[in-house]
Amino acid sequence: MKKYILIGAGALVVAIVTMVVLVILNLGDLVKTAVEKFGPPITKTEVRLGAADISILSGSGTLSDFYLGNPQGFTMPSAVECGTIRVKVVTDSLTTDRIIIEEIYVDSPVISYEKRGNTDNFKTIVNNIQKTVAGEKKQEAKAGETETGAEKKIQINNFIVRNGRINLGGSLVDVFGDKGVGIALPDIHMKDIGKEQEITPAEAFAQILGEMTGDVTGTVTEVGKQLTEALGKAAKGAGKAVEGAGESVGGAIKGLFGSE
Repeated sequence: MKKYILIGAGALVVAIVTMVVLVILNLGDLVKTAVEKFGPPITKTEVRLGAADISILSGSGTLSDFYLGNPQGFTMPSAVECGTIRVKVVTDSLTTDRIIIEEIYVDSPVISYEKRGNTDNFKTIVNNIQKTVAGEKKQEAKAGETETGAEKKIQINNFIVRNGRINLGGSLVDVFGDKGVGIALPDIHMKDIGKEQEITPAEAFAQILGEMTGDVTGTVTEVGKQLTEALGKAAKGAGKAVEGAGESVGGAIKGLFGSE
């Protein structure tokens, strides 16, 4: 009897170890599936992830080839593309109602910023997210959960963006030309997202995109001011005809950002 108990216990251990190994091996696929399942309903855009390699033991890993598409009506192929995103999750939180992410480090993202009338692609995405959040809250009041996983809350202790670049599109191309390609994005470090109050992934996404939108718009505005000043100086040295051209470009820039 003792022999069979030992065999049974051994089989149980093997089964548990096998299950843990399978979870570790497939956690990346689960993350990739979750991103591509929940991302589009939240943003109303295409969301893709090339691969995810995350260890359930350490909670650390890498997301590769992240792609956030543009909303309908915008011509640039994407809003955000990033080859590498490093993530560290507090593993003990995975089984709780609030998932805690210690750090999300976004390395060298390419941001495509496109103006269209009085709005832009980022504001449109944020508006889409806010509509999703509003819908989630209504659903939570009725059923307590939604298709986008609002029953799970999220906390992000550190969200960091480094070495980002901005490409300009839409009506900005006529003003900036080649100067609108590869503008440096200021580094971003947001802390304690969802720490003081419970928020859903959609609400966290809205906060992050809102911050990025502000930094992108501010950077583009500053570049516009620098370009206007440069044109103004060139105009003074080249005569009234060129001065008029400089004032026209300056007016166009003010027209683009004066109401922001």
